[in-house]
Amino acid sequence: MPFLGALIRLLGARTRWVLLIALVVGGLTLLGLIGWAATIEDRAATALNPVQRAFRQAGEPISNLLGDLDDFGRLNSENRALRSRIEQLEADNARLRELQIQVRARQALLEVQAETDAVTITANVTTRDLTGLRTIIGIDKGSNDGLRVGLPVLAAGGTLIGQIYDVRPHTSFVRLITDLDSAVRVLHQPSRSEVVATGDTLGNLEAQIPWTSEVELGHLFVTSGLDGELPQGLPVGRVSAAEGTVQDAFRHVVLEPIAPLEQLEQVLVQLTIPPPDLSILDPDSAEGDGG
Repeated sequence: MPFLGALIRLLGARTRWVLLIALVVGGLTLLGLIGWAATIEDRAATALNPVQRAFRQAGEPISNLLGDLDDFGRLNSENRALRSRIEQLEADNARLRELQIQVRARQALLEVQAETDAVTITANVTTRDLTGLRTIIGIDKGSNDGLRVGLPVLAAGGTLIGQIYDVRPHTSFVRLITDLDSAVRVLHQPSRSEVVATGDTLGNLEAQIPWTSEVELGHLFVTSGLDGELPQGLPVGRVSAAEGTVQDAFRHVVLEPIAPLEQLEQVLVQLTIPPPDLSILDPDSAEGDGG
């Protein structure tokens, strides 16, 4: 043993560590051969089980979180795809509803065309004055389509909405009957009194009618056609107010337009005007009470 100790002291530090490891490995090998290694290994495993279990338990929340993040990302992607599909369906439905509205409006104009012997043409409203200073609309038909200044423009149902006042090759502008510069010769349907209805600042028409005409609320005024520019009998407006006393020679009446002037999208332009029938001024020719 003194010889072994002296030999170890003569060896370097690194050599001594290598020798120590070799002795440990050799010892473990020898223990394995005699069955002790298995016992040591089992005891080591038993001792390390709590540590391994703790690591597993500590890692489970992280693993679950990573799984939840994957699920969230997948659900978020599916939700985006679903929202995109819903938006597309809503856009398709809106287009279909808009198409149905346009078809119904065009059908109403076609019915007016079928009921008249005059030559007419349909047009789409392309612009309108939004300043409130003028009641004017633009349409997508012009001189190349046979339009000219003064032609009457109708809405669905054949009601008068205005007249062409400016024409260009592919577009025209319509002065509505409620414009301040508009003046339409109209008949009080029950009495056959002819007056001039002009636009006012409130989106209506106004006229002065003889007191003897016995105007009542709801009475209808139609075009007289006696100016040669407009057809006879086009509905214009109904009486919404009448002012005056028996001492006044004339009564001030306010007419509410028949056509929804603020909702116009398609209109009908009448290209030919039949000659007027002068018998319309005869009160005996009036039918009904004009209500």
